[in-house]
Amino acid sequence: MDVTAFVALLDQLDSADGALLDRLGPDVPERVRRMRGTPALPARARTAVYQFAGDEPSVRTWRLTGAHVACLVEGAAPAHGVLKRLRRLAPGDAWAYVDGTRGLAALLTTRLGANPAAWRFVQDNLADHPGVLPELVEAAGRMSDDDRPLPAAPRGITAEFRQLLMLLDPETLAALVPHLHRRTVTDLARFGADLPRETIAWVVALASPKERLTLAKARWSRPDVAEALAALDDPDVTTAVYVNRHTSVAVRSRIMARATTVPAGIADCVLDSDSRAMRLPALWSGDPALVRAALLYRSFTSSTIRHSVHVWRTEGYDALRGLYTPIDTETGPQRPLPLRAPRYRALMLAALVRLWERHGVAEAAKLADEVGIPPRDRALYAELFAAEDGLARLRAELAAKTGTKVLLKRLRGYSPTKLWPLIENPGADWSVVAKSGGHLSGAAWTQLGQLPGCPPRPLPDAADPDGDALVGAGRWPAAPEVHVPREWTGSGYVLAQPARRGAPLPPEHLFADVAPAATALNTFGCLDELMAADGALLRYREHLGTLVDRHLGASTEARAVALRLLADFTGTTEELLATAGAMTLVAG
Repeated sequence: MDVTAFVALLDQLDSADGALLDRLGPDVPERVRRMRGTPALPARARTAVYQFAGDEPSVRTWRLTGAHVACLVEGAAPAHGVLKRLRRLAPGDAWAYVDGTRGLAALLTTRLGANPAAWRFVQDNLADHPGVLPELVEAAGRMSDDDRPLPAAPRGITAEFRQLLMLLDPETLAALVPHLHRRTVTDLARFGADLPRETIAWVVALASPKERLTLAKARWSRPDVAEALAALDDPDVTTAVYVNRHTSVAVRSRIMARATTVPAGIADCVLDSDSRAMRLPALWSGDPALVRAALLYRSFTSSTIRHSVHVWRTEGYDALRGLYTPIDTETGPQRPLPLRAPRYRALMLAALVRLWERHGVAEAAKLADEVGIPPRDRALYAELFAAEDGLARLRAELAAKTGTKVLLKRLRGYSPTKLWPLIENPGADWSVVAKSGGHLSGAAWTQLGQLPGCPPRPLPDAADPDGDALVGAGRWPAAPEVHVPREWTGSGYVLAQPARRGAPLPPEHLFADVAPAATALNTFGCLDELMAADGALLRYREHLGTLVDRHLGASTEARAVALRLLADFTGTTEELLATAGAMTLVAG
């Protein structure tokens, strides 16, 4: 017995005094009987909505689905409240939000497109519209063309208006941007909209110093925004971009590789942070102290990174090694090497090239002597340091070990890390990626999304049962990464399927087409729970009430029969009510 569906139907059929519940007697599920002391039926429904039937798995927790979100879009009002509620649900149920809003996204694109008059109508009426979202969009779609630019969105609907704009595909949004207020476009860039790189450059160029710092500290902005901000060569803005924990390591590596002098704020971050994501990009910096901070071995020592670098700078390598506790080896106690070579050889080459370019061959040779590297590489570096064309050959060696093809090879590997491939290759040739992008996993695409210039990856129409259940990088207000959840089917877990491929789910469809009836009523009960705290109006409740009056009338016996049939009935909700009504007439 699906308790959620049972209580949802009971809430619709029973009277305030609970007469129907009493009449059912032993047919009432045990979990519902235990809730008989609850003051009101709606409270019982909300209490039971998280309790699912079935013995497997042993613990069933409620999960928002794309069907729930699509139903809320189509059948809950007011529009402003529904968007606010979905925004609160999205971070914990990213797939449900992305999947369930596909129908709304298609409606926005087809009915509104890049028509500024239509979007002005939405902006003016969103706060007070009492109906559902599709009605508002349809009304806005009837507006005539008007090329006047839109004003900034009022403070009360800024987030909701942005939420709708974020659903547009990149081409439509790019066509609409010239008609939007600059503050709105800046807001979109801050929250990671798929804006063209030219638009992002325009936003950054016109932004005030305060707006630039806000963009630099943003959680959701795309790597293109960070790249454009770093290109300004403003030490304060560049530092804010680097220390932002949401900035990708690829952008940090590009900042380090571009810098002739590392800003003091970034240097402090590298020296004071134990995060490898903050320290490892310093391999591209060409700064002797920061390179060693990136390569420091953090075990067998209690010294901080800043203190270790200070000891190396003032007292030398031997004093730095003295900070480490000896460990037992086959030849006796020995102190571990304080500087460890990077995982990928290309990063050691990058560190040597940058040191040679900024401080000369002596500084590069000093690093090679201090880092624990294989004898073969040590001999090669010694030969290059002594050669007249050594720097050119070292650069050629680095170019051969890096590049887009190397990056794709890393990402196709088993369980690639989120740090090393993007630090080794902080840029990519997207034409090369496009030729082989179909062979990349969702996890690989998520990492590519951290590189500036990465094209958006479209949401697949269906989950790949043989894939890694990862759709890719998410966007506000959902989670940064969108995973396809697995759901229990009675015989095992399967990947969740899209909600009717993004099609709308009106009340008529839920109760007339979804079978079995318990599934539709389960969805209805979950929607009732979701929107109860917001005082929203569910058209599903009104439509279900109409079906009950049509097929059951005021007959208590017919309502009891409907509840008894629910557990094993295979038809739709409307068929369930019609069957219960017919059985009562025959019995009468």
